Amino acid sequence: MKIMDTLFEIVNKKNRVVIGMMSGTSVDGVDIAAVKIQGCGRETKVETLKTKKIDYPPSLRKKIFEAMKEDSKLRQVCALDFELGEFFGACVKEFINLNGIKADVIASHGQTIYHHPRSDTFHACTVQIGDGDIIAAKTGTITISDFRIKDIAYGGEGAPLVPHVDYILNSNDDESIAFNNLGGISNVTYIPKKAREDDVIAFDTGPANALIDLAVSKLFNAPFDEDGKYSSKGHVDEKMLEELRKRELSYISRTPPKSTGKEVYNLEYVEDVINSSINPYDKLRTIIEFTAWTIWESYRRYVIPHGLERIVLTGGGAMNKTLVETLKRYFKEIPVEISPDWKFREAKAFAVLANELLCSNSANNPKVTGAASKAFLGKISFP
Repeated sequence: MKIMDTLFEIVNKKNRVVIGMMSGTSVDGVDIAAVKIQGCGRETKVETLKTKKIDYPPSLRKKIFEAMKEDSKLRQVCALDFELGEFFGACVKEFINLNGIKADVIASHGQTIYHHPRSDTFHACTVQIGDGDIIAAKTGTITISDFRIKDIAYGGEGAPLVPHVDYILNSNDDESIAFNNLGGISNVTYIPKKAREDDVIAFDTGPANALIDLAVSKLFNAPFDEDGKYSSKGHVDEKMLEELRKRELSYISRTPPKSTGKEVYNLEYVEDVINSSINPYDKLRTIIEFTAWTIWESYRRYVIPHGLERIVLTGGGAMNKTLVETLKRYFKEIPVEISPDWKFREAKAFAVLANELLCSNSANNPKVTGAASKAFLGKISFP
């Protein structure tokens, strides 16, 4: 069968098996979710078949962090794009073989190493490495990748993209709900009850795990604050907290649409905290308090005035008890809960975005991203 015939056959299916792959700004590994998708748009129904998290080998993780630095060499980034594509391809091929899955399509977000959609001095850009052509070649399966670029081409931020999926799967007439992903960066999708898609509000609130993980690495030589075990021993340094709040006000004050990344929330951002003379546990606890405050302050300004009945947390930060308890304290009477699907929500979301492309549905939300128009998201790579 000719390759285009294969694509048309997949397009005409009533049900598709799509494998979504997501590696976020925490750079801890790749989440893989095989889902069966029926329908398109608001008629979409998703059934989870299998999921798996595969950690990056330490050497590969180190290369990714090096590639994120502004002084990284072009040759290193170019080589890593191919190496990571081979890693993603090998991971999903093993996943397919172990689970006996016949996938129609692979949807790969890739690994973001640079995201700078708006600037007075540089052209807007975003870079996700782990090339889709290499994944397709390694697996023999049509792969859809590079979801963010088209939105930026139309003048958008290229992020967040998951709100379209949140809307078509979770909008309802009974409650106003916010889904908050706590990855390296915190992002919210707010869906008011009885919403049309252009009623959705979504944006990056600022840091989630980005600064916390940095502090834990520098202060305790650990990859992350597992269960909040380090931060739970500390106390908030109010003076340092106030300095961090002032530092963040310029971003907090920017009206959505807006997005951000580790280009901002890096070691330079908290170097004075980490190098200060206060107790290491207090340093970490202060950073967590600051992180929770940025989320709360963003909601206070841009979400809560519209009415909010429930917050659902996803992403790795949902497992940090100190961060979650601090958020609950800030939000008081508004319930904050952890989604049963906290780990693989975004991998599934990009599977749905790939399905939307196969359905010829545009999948960005211009009100959310700032794009001039709706756009088809993703590039198709053939084996």
